[in-house]
Amino acid sequence: MRGADLINAALPDELLDDVIRRVGAGGGAKRDLDACALVCRRWRRLERASRRSARLAASGERADEVLRLVAERFTALAEVSVNERLTAAASGSGSARRSYRSGMERGPYRAGMIHMPNQIRRRRRLPLASNLTLQISPFPLDQPVSDQGSERSCLTDVGLGHLARGCRGLEKLSLVWCSAISSTGLVRIAENCKKLTSLDLQACFIGDPGLIAIGEGCKLLKKLNLRFVEGTTDEGLIGLVKNCGQSLVSLAVANCQWLTDASLHAVGSHCPNLEIISVESDRVQSVGIISIAKGCRQLKTLKLQCLGAGDDALDAVGSFCPLLEILSLNNFEGFTDRSLTSIAKGCKNLTDLVLNECHLLTDRSLEFVARSCKKLARLKISGCQNMESVALEHIGRWCPGLLELSLIFCPRIQNSAFLEIGRGCSLLRTLFLVDCSRISDSALSHIAQGCKNLTELSIRRGYEVGDRALMSIAENCKSLRELTLQFCERVSDAGLSAIAENCPLHKLNLCGCQLITDSGLTAIARGCPDLVFLDISVLRIISDIALAEIGDGCPKLKEIALSHCPEVTNVGLEHLVRGCLQLESCQMVYCRRITSSGVATIVSGCTRMKKLLVEEWKVSERTRRRAGPVLSFLCTGL
Repeated sequence: MRGADLINAALPDELLDDVIRRVGAGGGAKRDLDACALVCRRWRRLERASRRSARLAASGERADEVLRLVAERFTALAEVSVNERLTAAASGSGSARRSYRSGMERGPYRAGMIHMPNQIRRRRRLPLASNLTLQISPFPLDQPVSDQGSERSCLTDVGLGHLARGCRGLEKLSLVWCSAISSTGLVRIAENCKKLTSLDLQACFIGDPGLIAIGEGCKLLKKLNLRFVEGTTDEGLIGLVKNCGQSLVSLAVANCQWLTDASLHAVGSHCPNLEIISVESDRVQSVGIISIAKGCRQLKTLKLQCLGAGDDALDAVGSFCPLLEILSLNNFEGFTDRSLTSIAKGCKNLTDLVLNECHLLTDRSLEFVARSCKKLARLKISGCQNMESVALEHIGRWCPGLLELSLIFCPRIQNSAFLEIGRGCSLLRTLFLVDCSRISDSALSHIAQGCKNLTELSIRRGYEVGDRALMSIAENCKSLRELTLQFCERVSDAGLSAIAENCPLHKLNLCGCQLITDSGLTAIARGCPDLVFLDISVLRIISDIALAEIGDGCPKLKEIALSHCPEVTNVGLEHLVRGCLQLESCQMVYCRRITSSGVATIVSGCTRMKKLLVEEWKVSERTRRRAGPVLSFLCTGL
């Protein structure tokens, strides 16, 4: 545009930098920042200086080189996430290589954050023995067990060193499944990134020297994730919390086989400001949890999966943690009603309670919780087979603020429980029922009549739930937006038509509802124009008519699953893609009448497609070349 250079020259760098930062803070930040970088070299330079976050893949023969380039060009990065499993579908695709080359030349990257593809090698394959992927680790505990001679092609300490030197203002670092990094790389981070406040090391093989270095160098650390970090022992975690425990607010420790109660004792002694802790370990006993409870009086979130802990542990939590709001107990064989009674007495602010596979808990424990914890808003009970209807009746009578209720494999809970829930929990917005075999239409009718604010209903394998329940839901719950009816074999077109007429759904899952026909889906297509997600898998009698109606009536649809639909053909797919231009994900395996032509139709007609799940033999070479990164083959050889 003529005159553009005159306007650009009149803007000082400070003002232009402020403009770009405001663009980055807006709702369309990712796309808009990329556009700013394409204006001219000056805008690209300033835009690079304003980038704050990056999400990178850690695999590829030149992963270290990619991280070096990113760190040199985007020095203001404050948040970096590296994942070795990211975008695995892009492996070997020419489009990924082209996007990398053009991106590094021009500067902007797709999605506004710097998003690097999984595969970055040139057309001529580089040797795997490149010195860029050489791992040098002086710490013996940092060596994961691996087959001799195996080839490494992922991020190493070399790349982490580049990041540490180039982005000294780094505040958040996530290294997920980065199998080749060790304490050597963390030492470089600790030496250079003094402002680090969040560190995620999930599934990395990090030894004690790395954690000790982080504790000594990153005094502002607030969040630490050590899930599946197998190389760490008590020495490493104790050394870390002794140095930066005062600032630590959140800690997650899961399946770290060398960590014991000694580590938790150190956390309790040195982390008085800890608010969130998650512990999953077979080696932790009650004494470790007691140390946490006594030392971390500000605790608000506690998630435990410790087979060795018992009632004494939760007695201490109830006595010393009055601010506790979220409690999750998973796979406990030593907890009895005494534990929840202690929690109920001491933790009056409890809002979220998860009980998973706690076989010794009975109705009595939930009665104490319901009577004492009046702020309870979210309750999940899974596999607690001793709990009966009385437990939910207490919740209905004493917890009027309940917003979410999940019941998974609770075979003793019957319809009568939902009469009290409907009467007392009028604010309920989300209800999940999975494998609750004794719940029928009557229970859902009670919920519909009392909980008119319901927005999400999910029923899986509800073999006694049918059209009467759906008609009651449709009549009373006008705000319903998400509905899942997986393998509810009594649901038919009549109930679905009632839902379509009264509830403008956004998400619908009908997988396995064998009585649904084209008529029911036609009603949904005409009554739910804002639908963005639809699962119609295992509906064996629907045909192309249903897909044509969906294409005409649901222009906002982004995800569809139609696997195991034997009557759907390529013609139906043509009608679907003609109207659903925003489609991003499609699953269609075991559709016997869909051929390679139908797959090509999806690929060519849906320009926004990100994932297509299909049998490999149905993909032609031309389609593979065109859409390699989005293809997924879970049914290879069919």
